[in-house]
Amino acid sequence: RTRTHRIPFCIPHFKPTHHTSISPIKIESPSLLAQNSFSSESLLHRSSLLHTQTNLSERFEKMSETKLSSELAMPTDVVPTTTEKGMKSSESLTSINGVDEFHALAVTEDHAEAAEEAKHSDSTCTARHETSPFVGQGYTNVASAAEGSRILFATDEWFAAADNLLKDEEPHFDPDAYCEQGKVMDGWESRRRREAGHDFCIIKLSERAQIMGFEVDTAHFTGNHVPAISIQYADMSPEQETRMVLGLPGSVERLIHGGIQGTGHSPEEVKAAQDLFSGQEWKDLLSKTNLSPGYEETRLHFFPLPQASSKVATHLRLNYFPDGGVARIRVWSVPSELVARKVNGLYSPIKTGRTCSVVSHKEDTIMPSCQSYPYPELSAAVNGGMGVMCSNKHYGEPWHLIQSNLGRDMGDGWETARHPDRPGVLEQNKETGLVDSDLSDWCVLQLGSVASSGVTRILLDTKHFRGNYPESVLVEGCCLTASDDPTLPLSPKLAVKEFESAEWFTLVPRGRMAPDSEHVYDADKGQVANADRPVSHVRLSIFPDGGVSRVRVYGAAGEGSFE
Repeated sequence: RTRTHRIPFCIPHFKPTHHTSISPIKIESPSLLAQNSFSSESLLHRSSLLHTQTNLSERFEKMSETKLSSELAMPTDVVPTTTEKGMKSSESLTSINGVDEFHALAVTEDHAEAAEEAKHSDSTCTARHETSPFVGQGYTNVASAAEGSRILFATDEWFAAADNLLKDEEPHFDPDAYCEQGKVMDGWESRRRREAGHDFCIIKLSERAQIMGFEVDTAHFTGNHVPAISIQYADMSPEQETRMVLGLPGSVERLIHGGIQGTGHSPEEVKAAQDLFSGQEWKDLLSKTNLSPGYEETRLHFFPLPQASSKVATHLRLNYFPDGGVARIRVWSVPSELVARKVNGLYSPIKTGRTCSVVSHKEDTIMPSCQSYPYPELSAAVNGGMGVMCSNKHYGEPWHLIQSNLGRDMGDGWETARHPDRPGVLEQNKETGLVDSDLSDWCVLQLGSVASSGVTRILLDTKHFRGNYPESVLVEGCCLTASDDPTLPLSPKLAVKEFESAEWFTLVPRGRMAPDSEHVYDADKGQVANADRPVSHVRLSIFPDGGVSRVRVYGAAGEGSFE
C-alpha cells in the first residue's frame, strides 16, 4: 500500500508574478516518512540536490512511478507566505486515489533572493493596522503587558510561555531558532495534549473595561496553530481576585517571576484550578470559534462585539481546543467604572483611653473641635493667640496651628523637616513604649489671654498628617504676664528673652499620637497636669519631627482680658 506526501511550496512574503521553471518530482513510497523527514525550508534551499544525489534511485528503488512536469504555478486560492522550519511532512498530507504524492520543488536563484529580502521586511505590521477594524476607534488594548495586564495561570507552556500573548510588538519568527523544547515560537504554545481536557489560561486585564472586541493573531503558527478557541469573562472585585490567585497553583510565584517556558501543570493541578473556577461566575463572551493557520493571508482574526453583547470584565479565560499556539491576543475596550478596592484602615497606634480621647477624621461623627464647649479657645488667633517662635518651620509655620477652622490640607499646619540626627534604626523604650530618643522639634504659642484659673482642655489635631504625624508629643506651659495687667501675656519681644529662664511645667506628658485624628485631653478627666496653674504660653514639642494641623487650648480667661 503506497502513500502520497505533499509538501506546500512556502516562500515568506513572496508571491511570484510569472511562471517559473519549477520541476515537481512525484515519488511513490510505501513508507516515506519512515525514511525521510522533509521541511518546506529544506526543500526551498536543497531541492536542487534532490536532482543530483546519486543514491536517490537506490533509496527509492521500489518507486512505481516518476512524474515530471515542466512548469508549476503557485496555487491561486491560498498563497502561504510564512514557513516553519520544524513543519513535518506528515502535517501536509494529501491522498489522491489512494496513492501518496510527494512534490519536491526546484526553485530558481531569483526566487531564493526575493524570499530572503521579504523575510526581513516589516510588511506584517503595516498590514495589521490597515485591516484592523479597531484601530482609530478610540479603544484601548487592555491585554497589554505594558499597561499592566498579566497572565495568572496557564495549563501548559512547554513550547512558549503565555506571557507572549500580551506583547505589543509584532510576532517575531526566526526559522533557524531552536531551543531545548523545540522550535522557538513567539506566542503561547502548549505541547500536544495527551491528557483529557483542553488547555486554557487566565488573563488579568490592565483595567476594568467594557469589551468591544478581540483580535487574535496566529502569525507563524502554521502547522501548530490552535484549531479553535473560546473566550469567557468575569467581573471580579479585588477581594475575589485575591482569593482566586491564592487558590490557583503557582499563581503567586508567576506574578512575581513570570511564566517559564518548558513547564506545565500536572493533571491534579489543572483539576484543582477547574474546581476553583467552578465557584466563579465565568460567562461566555466568544463561543467556540475556529482559527486559521498563521500565514500572512489568514493569521489575523477580528471579533467585533455588538454594543448589546459587550460586557464589563476584569479577567478573561482563553480556552484552546484542544492545544497549539496563538501569537497575540488584543482585547479592545473602553474604560469602565473601577470598583473601589477595600484596604485596611489607617493604622492608629493608640485609641481612646485613660490618657486621652482619640477621634479619627474618618469616623462618621462630629469632631470634638466642632462641638460646643463651655470655655473659650484661648489659643485661637481670633481671640488674640499668636505663634511666637519655633525650632524648624521647613514646611509650615506655627501660626497655622491657631486657626479656628479645620485644616484644609497637609500644607495648612506646622510641619518640620525630617530630623537630620534621627537614629538609623529606631529602638523602643521598654518602660515607656516610646521611641528611645530625645530628639525633637518645638514651637511656642502665646494665648490671647492668661488662663488665670488654669487650662481646662487641650486639643491636638493631626488632620491630613497620615504618614508624617509625630511619634509622640509633649505640651508644657508657663506664665509670663504683663507687669501692668496680670490677665495679659507678656509681649512677644519681652517674652522671648524670658523663655529660657521661665518655669516650664508639664500640661500633657509625652505620649503617642495617631494619624489624621483629634486628641482631646480634659482636665476634669485627669488628663491635664497642673490644671490649676495659670498659663500664658504653651510649648509643643514633637518627637522626633513631623506635622500637626491645629493646637487648641481652652480655659477661663481673666475678666476684661479679651478687650
